[in-house]
Amino acid sequence: MKAFADLSGDRNPLHTDAVFAKSKGFGGPVVYGGLIVAQVSRLIGMHLPGRDATWTRLKIDFRSPLMVGQEGLLEGRVLSVSDAVRMLKLALKVSANGTVIAKASAEILVK
Repeated sequence: MKAFADLSGDRNPLHTDAVFAKSKGFGGPVVYGGLIVAQVSRLIGMHLPGRDATWTRLKIDFRSPLMVGQEGLLEGRVLSVSDAVRMLKLALKVSANGTVIAKASAEILVK
């Protein structure tokens, strides 16, 4: 969390201070949404579809917080493939302990 705070400049104590986060009704610090988006980038750029991909659109809706120390599961599903324009449409979901953390859709250009 500290490394992301240093990189982004986002020092919101909700992400770094357990006492502050608890005072706001959370069980502890909340994982930065940017870290979740970074994992989506890893999935698209390295695995689905991989190195020849450029993401052109991402829409993400955060539904619940992912708490520091919780393990999140990122799942991706191909919704459609257009060979004519070399485009994939993906549905993505992040969950933890059976709770949906975020849902997203993405459009990927494959070179």
